[in-house]
Amino acid sequence: MYGAVLNSFTYENSGGNGAGVIILNDEITDSEKQKISAEIGLSETAFIKQIDETNFDLSFFTPLCQVDLCGHATIAAFFYLGLEGIIKGFNETKKVYQRTKAGVLEIDISFKDSLPEYVLMQQSEPEIFGELEGDDAAKIARSLNIEENQIGLEGHDIKAAIVSTGLKDIIIPVKSKDILNNIQADLKLIEDFSIEKDVVGYHVYSMEGKNLYARNFAPAVGINEECATGTSNGALGSLLFIKRIISGNMEVIQGESMNQKSLIFVQVSENNHTLDVRVGGKASILKNLYF
Repeated sequence: MYGAVLNSFTYENSGGNGAGVIILNDEITDSEKQKISAEIGLSETAFIKQIDETNFDLSFFTPLCQVDLCGHATIAAFFYLGLEGIIKGFNETKKVYQRTKAGVLEIDISFKDSLPEYVLMQQSEPEIFGELEGDDAAKIARSLNIEENQIGLEGHDIKAAIVSTGLKDIIIPVKSKDILNNIQADLKLIEDFSIEKDVVGYHVYSMEGKNLYARNFAPAVGINEECATGTSNGALGSLLFIKRIISGNMEVIQGESMNQKSLIFVQVSENNHTLDVRVGGKASILKNLYF
């Protein structure tokens, strides 16, 4: 058993979101994984067990609990597998598969020479569990310390909605980047409302032209704010695609308010009336882990 801490979704070689990555030679118990994740102390740690050349079992733990899927930890995991030479490529894109509690998902690793350049992960097919209006919208506004009329996007009919491409989040539009960056979140109210709606947390975003900016709050799973989230941005991209606000490829800047500016790529396409959603980015090693 060995691994590393990596930053995923780095922007111009900085920023990004830290994740632990542990490669298992032998399976260990969930309680052991939970203990290791708590000791590493990052928002998520990925545990990898190789099945064969193209298939990998992955499980994800926050310091408090197991989650079905984690975008930034997936990017870190497969970038690390490329760096370690467990997955090999040369000026090509290699397709492999991760088996998770959210299903079997494709991973594309693009190599420049023999080193990974970036990783794209397939998300589960998007599900929209409804828009949040009335009392729910008022609760959201109170928990973010904004006015209810600041929720939405100028020029578009879009409301807060519960969306999943693997994990359920409340996807919340606000009308300007200034509103987004000045949010003073009430984490207890966000936690309570997240538990009430059975979601991981809030993904709050704004749009200026075609530029997307986001913040993510998930205190119910032990994450006050996260500077880069893969699955949440997959849900965001899916919603904007379904609403015909943005099509095709998107880039999301997240973490500016934390001084950890991160870049997340989102690709959404429709094939045979099914949406294919992929989220990705770059990664870099912060430190190696030894056990």
